[in-house]
Amino acid sequence: MSVKLSVIIVSYKNIQVLTDCLGSIRQYNDIGDALEVIVSDNSPDNELFDTVKRSYDWIKIIKNKNDGFGAGNNRGVEISSGEILLFLNPDTVLVEPIFKFALDKFEEDSDLALFGVQLIKPDGSNNASFFMYDQYGILATLKEKYRRKKGKFIDKNMFICGADLFVRKESFDEAGRFDENIFMYKEEPDLIKRIKLHSTAKKVAFFGNKKIIHLEGGTESESASKKLTVLDRLLVSDRYYAKKWGLSYNKIVKSRIKYARFKKNIYSLLFKKQKSAEQKKIIQFLKSKLD
Repeated sequence: MSVKLSVIIVSYKNIQVLTDCLGSIRQYNDIGDALEVIVSDNSPDNELFDTVKRSYDWIKIIKNKNDGFGAGNNRGVEISSGEILLFLNPDTVLVEPIFKFALDKFEEDSDLALFGVQLIKPDGSNNASFFMYDQYGILATLKEKYRRKKGKFIDKNMFICGADLFVRKESFDEAGRFDENIFMYKEEPDLIKRIKLHSTAKKVAFFGNKKIIHLEGGTESESASKKLTVLDRLLVSDRYYAKKWGLSYNKIVKSRIKYARFKKNIYSLLFKKQKSAEQKKIIQFLKSKLD
């Protein structure tokens, strides 16, 4: 049987997380040999690469220089065989069969270019599965959270979380693949915009009736320093993305400041002094990044 769907996982250290992901893929593989799994390893050492090579003879694995998430995925696509791609984070765990479902969806709708499913936390509650693009600030963020809670995905102004991107390979190629100038963050809205401009198939969808565990998402419990590190990376991508798509970088940063101020005030009202202090540091950091 020829390969129909290629799962591509960009890895960076943390072999245990990847092992759980690979185990769930094997457990819930409902298309047999029509599935191939490619691990694109961006780790700085060979531990993960050697472990996968030694223990998983059904996995294709390649070793890369760490040029970012998008570049790692592109390297995986270069050796893929499937007409459908699934870009899957290593910190995900399948909880049900999903591959035949994906193939059927693309077969049923020739205009479907990309879709995602409902990401959940280990306790079964919903995790962030999609976001609004090019809209920032208090109202936009609250509206985004409400729509995620209700599972109300709107194709025209929302993008699927990069933890699980099911993509028609033809559309991915027509769009120019991931922009390797983006090291991390903003890859999804950038790709989706180009799919809508250049792909023959243009529809982006969300199917909440299928679920995948995504372990990421505990940002409220992260340390303040970790949050600032993540925010710094995000702002680098914000700057590049804004220039590429004719947006105002300063406007994006100012909107982030307004939302951080809003959170700081809420935490103050709730007498959460530490959280309020963290938001104050974030506000100061954001202000330092204005042009």
